[in-house]
Amino acid sequence: MPVISVVIPAFRAEATIARAIRSVLDQSIDDWEAVVVADDRVDYAAILRRSGIEDRRFRFLSTGRIGSGCHHARNVGLASACGDFIATLDADDLYLPRRLETLLPLATKDGAAADNLRVVDDETGHEICRAFGENFARGSLNITALLDMSVPLLPIVAREYAEPRLTGVEFGEDVVANLPLIDRIGPLPVIETSLSEYRIVRDSLSYNERSAENFEKSYSGLIERLTDGDQLGLSPANATAARKGMLRKRDLNRAFALARRGNAALDFQTFAASGGSRTQNGISSSMSSCLPPAPAIAGFRSRDAVGPAEPKSPLSAPVPPPARSSMVSAELKPCRTTSVE
Repeated sequence: MPVISVVIPAFRAEATIARAIRSVLDQSIDDWEAVVVADDRVDYAAILRRSGIEDRRFRFLSTGRIGSGCHHARNVGLASACGDFIATLDADDLYLPRRLETLLPLATKDGAAADNLRVVDDETGHEICRAFGENFARGSLNITALLDMSVPLLPIVAREYAEPRLTGVEFGEDVVANLPLIDRIGPLPVIETSLSEYRIVRDSLSYNERSAENFEKSYSGLIERLTDGDQLGLSPANATAARKGMLRKRDLNRAFALARRGNAALDFQTFAASGGSRTQNGISSSMSSCLPPAPAIAGFRSRDAVGPAEPKSPLSAPVPPPARSSMVSAELKPCRTTSVE
């Protein structure tokens, strides 16, 4: 049996699946399996063979549907995984070579571990930001700190703590998956080394013209569950922290939606890294005055809206993207974390 199962959901991933798989093949340890779960009935094994990639450690499954959702594909992969630890990798992202080797001892000790994920523009290959800033030392994230980040973390998780993704949660499901994990093991151990890349792919599920609307609906639904529903199965204290964090994330998403009206090419991570994330406890005071009292896109009111009764002024201009360079800037900003334990 392999030590680590890497679960890779795939939907319309013909152009990127070989890159993701090669990043697993390049790992410095070889005691793993890769479980590719197709959600579009594409024969990814054949695509990889045409790219010269074959390995007995690959397994190929199907959800049996088309577009049933990343959360469903991950659950199909989890149910079939044979490893003692579960790692996740999206078909358009990639690992750096020592990721599994580095995180495995930490996950063995603490139940899970994550690295300082890099956010990269897939079209240009340029780095936008990293999850943690340059002065970050190895620590851990509680639920408040996790929800104050603008990018998801994809930890390696001991099988006993790897729970199925929540049904119906497609937008922000990586973040939501880490809430019960932290509830069970305590603060999530993280390291300052960057060992994975989160690729910003234009027109993908999270980066299209409706992404802000979709996240608005997702955050609002999660807030309702944390307020009056099942509290996502969290302890009372963690449910309270999660609700407050989701309110802040929804605020930031609304500010992004306003900024994107003037710059349709703006992606959320660039927005967060270059201005939207310069905040204390959620959003900056200047952006707070710009927040609509109800979802700016979905068009309904909520008693959980945080902004004033009416916006004081429109957002004067979209936040410009950071300067591009062929080299990583020494002044890269973290992708938003306000409290690290």
